[in-house]
Amino acid sequence: MERIGLTPGSEIGGYTVVAPLGEGGMGTVYRAVDGAGDPVALKLLRTDIGTDAAARTRLRREVSALQKLRHPAVAAILDAEADSTEAFIVTELIRGDNLEEHVRERGPLDAADLLDLAEGLRDALEAVHGAGVVHRDLKPSNVLVTDAGPVLIDFGIAQAADETRVTSAGLVLGTPGYLAPELLEGDEPSATSDFWGWAAVLAFAVTGRPPFGTRPLEAVLARARSGDVDLDGVGPLTASALRRALAPAVEERTSPADVVAALTLVVAEGEPVDIEPFGADDEATTAFGPRDVVGTTALGVEPATVAVGALGAVGAASSVVSAAPPVNDGFTRPLDASAGSVDEEPDLDEDEDGDEDGVDWIEEDLDASEGGGPEGSGYVRPPARRRWGTLLAFAVLTGSAGAIYPGVTLIAFLAIVIAIRTIGSSVESMHAHRERVGIRRSDHARAVATGPWHLVRSLLGLVPSLLVAASVVVILLGVSWWLIGEGHWTIGGSPSGQEPQGLTASLLVAAILMIGVCIVWWGPLSRMTRVGARRVLAVVAPGRKGALVAIVVLLGASAIFVTMILTGTDITWAPLSEPTLP
Repeated sequence: MERIGLTPGSEIGGYTVVAPLGEGGMGTVYRAVDGAGDPVALKLLRTDIGTDAAARTRLRREVSALQKLRHPAVAAILDAEADSTEAFIVTELIRGDNLEEHVRERGPLDAADLLDLAEGLRDALEAVHGAGVVHRDLKPSNVLVTDAGPVLIDFGIAQAADETRVTSAGLVLGTPGYLAPELLEGDEPSATSDFWGWAAVLAFAVTGRPPFGTRPLEAVLARARSGDVDLDGVGPLTASALRRALAPAVEERTSPADVVAALTLVVAEGEPVDIEPFGADDEATTAFGPRDVVGTTALGVEPATVAVGALGAVGAASSVVSAAPPVNDGFTRPLDASAGSVDEEPDLDEDEDGDEDGVDWIEEDLDASEGGGPEGSGYVRPPARRRWGTLLAFAVLTGSAGAIYPGVTLIAFLAIVIAIRTIGSSVESMHAHRERVGIRRSDHARAVATGPWHLVRSLLGLVPSLLVAASVVVILLGVSWWLIGEGHWTIGGSPSGQEPQGLTASLLVAAILMIGVCIVWWGPLSRMTRVGARRVLAVVAPGRKGALVAIVVLLGASAIFVTMILTGTDITWAPLSEPTLP
């Protein structure tokens, strides 16, 4: 029986629903948790998907295609159920906004960010095509912007390149404005058509506008057919590269490598001033008039996925306008291939693979094949990015707290180091295992089970840097005590035979403590300490916003201790023994 609008707490297939995330033509997406409490995204498909044999075949093919992918920049599937009236797909959540949201909130990308997007998506598509899969619905909402780079998501209409399409004869699934012209003529989806969509996404990213407008629907398709892309305001070299990549004829298109090369040149040397944009002298006739007549908006509702018939050439503008063609309103629409023109009103078809706004996808495939060749599984471990700002703020907190509470601060610092080393060792071990044999659903359970072993490894690996740090600290304390005992150095407010107190004493304690901390952080066999810190911060304080919040919190806590130092608060040595000045 169909369950419409699952409420929080509902269970399906062993997953507990937390909250809805979005809805599309293929189903509704929910934030959910699995049996272990890990967050996932669960797409509950329409009831007819589970009861339609052809739809189940398509779903199984989609899952099989996605499980061939082992790349951090493509969407991954954790679980799926096709042979049920409650068919669903489960993916793991990752953080990040889709490109459409990102551009809407922050504006068009600059040259450097556009280059990063182009390179990241190109690499992702090459990995997808290498697995024998064609995405076929590349658009801004299907690109997730993360700190680690773009992630290609929502393979709702992806298909294996060597399989027969399970769609109605004469229909082509795709999104107007991001659907390659050759697909409109009935050609099979291919890597070439995916890269046409890649160029269209880049055009959107650099302008903030749909590359071929938003309405009417037939106007968008006609513009795509004629190569009439909106690149107003874009530099000449960038515009020329993207316009050539979006050429209607496949043989005339600039390769992705050449587009990236042009964008690289723009980042390095800026836009030239004497280049003539591609197509400036072309006399090609389009089916529609000026862009303002067609109704392009700055950033309107994104065209939804539609099924478009393999149409012939669009007629004159007058014939289309007089027919009052429908606006691209977000629904899946099949256009009859036998009609021969676009004057007829299309029928509504709900076979859409939906736009799940706000749905995050994991960057790895947890259902990879069990096999692992001697040259590795093809899995690429995500980078552990440096977080200098957050670590410097943590260092300020450690130093200021150590000036007043050296014993407690030292113990807390060592506990944190042991924890992050253990986590880092466990995470890196999991990535190494995946690189050897691929990704498996048992990876997380395996990481937890081996936690005690990684704790032992962390403790043993910490010993060398601790010994060096302790030796240096003892030497510094000995030198300081000798200078004080010989009268070469006086600590104000701390007479001989008493414990050191006052501002000078606090600063001396903080300096010696921080020297020891730095040695532990950068001393022998300390690399795992730093890697672990990066892995932990990526989860605890992800992205720029997370880093900013962490820095503000750490510096706010530091301000409290700095105030205590400046107001002459006595040093609390416990649990260390109280020292006595010579």
